[in-house]
Amino acid sequence: MRISETPFSFLETDCLSIFGDEEGRSIYRAADLVYSRLESEMDHECNEAIRNHLQMKLFPPMAYYKALLSAGYDKAKALDYVRREERRTAEKKKQSMAKMVKLPFAYSIYRLGVRKFMEKNFPKEGWKTEWIRCDGKEIHFNLHSCIYHDLCNKYGCPELCAVYCENDDISFSGLRPKIRFERNGTLGNGAGWCDFHFKKG
Repeated sequence: MRISETPFSFLETDCLSIFGDEEGRSIYRAADLVYSRLESEMDHECNEAIRNHLQMKLFPPMAYYKALLSAGYDKAKALDYVRREERRTAEKKKQSMAKMVKLPFAYSIYRLGVRKFMEKNFPKEGWKTEWIRCDGKEIHFNLHSCIYHDLCNKYGCPELCAVYCENDDISFSGLRPKIRFERNGTLGNGAGWCDFHFKKG
């Protein structure tokens, strides 16, 4: 696969706009090569949901980040550039959330489907989920392990994980005012687990 086949298909255009034609093309090509390598190393027999996370969400920003570092950008600057691209995808998810929450009884619908959604899209092969409560006032679960955190560490860029974590705040803000998303910490920011609180608005 190529980055152009992922939700980050806009990356090439952004690279040209930010860095100019010559440097932009160089950075994008490097990112595409890193992505192809990461994707080829992936266990293709893994869970389908995990494969989707890796191909579509985790590897494209990681490849871009590594390309920026190779081009001479320091970690802080490279993270800022990656954060910009990640926010574009998070804003799209936010819009999707905003449409969903317009439904009558949005919180009740969300609560009834959240466990099955987590089991299907965040399976035990990549995440260790602890359910705290799921009632008429609050949905609360903790993630004690996360494949994003694991692979950022594996590939030598643990600092990148926090950028993925930030997407939750943007995406889930689309649920307001009917559902409020709150959290105290994430694995990517050094906490012992990622906590997710969805409170009825």
